[in-house]
Amino acid sequence: MYDTDVSDSPELRELRDAVSGVATSGPPTVESIIARGRAQRRQRRARATRFSVGGVVGAGALALGVSLAVTPAQRLGTLQRAAYTLRHNANGTDTLTLNPVDLLNPAQLQSDFAQYGIPAKVTSGSYCTTTPRPAGFSQVVSTQPGGPQTAQPTPVEHPTLTIDPSQIPSGTELSVGYFQLTSGPAAGEQQANMSLINTNSYTCSSTPPDMTKPDTSNQDFGLLYGGPNPPPGS
Repeated sequence: MYDTDVSDSPELRELRDAVSGVATSGPPTVESIIARGRAQRRQRRARATRFSVGGVVGAGALALGVSLAVTPAQRLGTLQRAAYTLRHNANGTDTLTLNPVDLLNPAQLQSDFAQYGIPAKVTSGSYCTTTPRPAGFSQVVSTQPGGPQTAQPTPVEHPTLTIDPSQIPSGTELSVGYFQLTSGPAAGEQQANMSLINTNSYTCSSTPPDMTKPDTSNQDFGLLYGGPNPPPGS
C-alpha cells in the first residue's frame, strides 16, 4: 500500500506555486453590484427621457402643421353680432345675414370682414365707388336665394349674402356703404350698397344710391331692410 500524501507531492507544490502567480478576480462586492445597478437604471431613464422629448417635439410639430393649415375664418366658424351673423362655409365662402332689428356698426363689420380674410371698406353715411367699376362683382357676392345683384326697393326681412373672398380681384376690395334713412318713402329703414372698388382709386358720396334704379350690369348691389328707430320728428 502507498502511504504518500499526494497533496504534498513535489509536482503539486510546483503547480500551486505557478497558479498563485496568476491574478484572479474574487467574488463581486456588494458595493460594486449596487453601483452597477444604479448605472443601468440611469441609462434606462436617459433613453426614456430622450424618447419622451422626441415624442413631444414631434407632436408639437404636427400640431403646428395642422394649425398652419387652418385659416382664421375656419377657426372663427360663426361670429354672432347683434346686427348680423357672419359664418364661414366649408367651401371657402362666407355668409352674412343682417338683423333688421339692430342698427349696423360699420367699423365692427369692417373689422370682422378683415378677420375672415375679406378685404373691404365699410363706410357709414357714405358709399365709395370706382369708375369704371372693376369686373367680377357677381362672382364675389350673391344673394340667397340666388339671383342677380339688383337693387331691391322694398325692405328685406333678413337679407343674406354670400361672399367669396377668393374671387375678389387683386388690387380691389369690397365697398359697403351703410345709411340710416331719415326721409323719403323708406324713412326709418336701413340701406346697404355693395360694389367692388380699386383699393387706391375711388370716390365716396354721402348721397344714398337711388334704390328705384337697379343696377342691371351686375356690378353693384343694394338693399333696404328694417330698422328699429323711426327718423327724428316722424
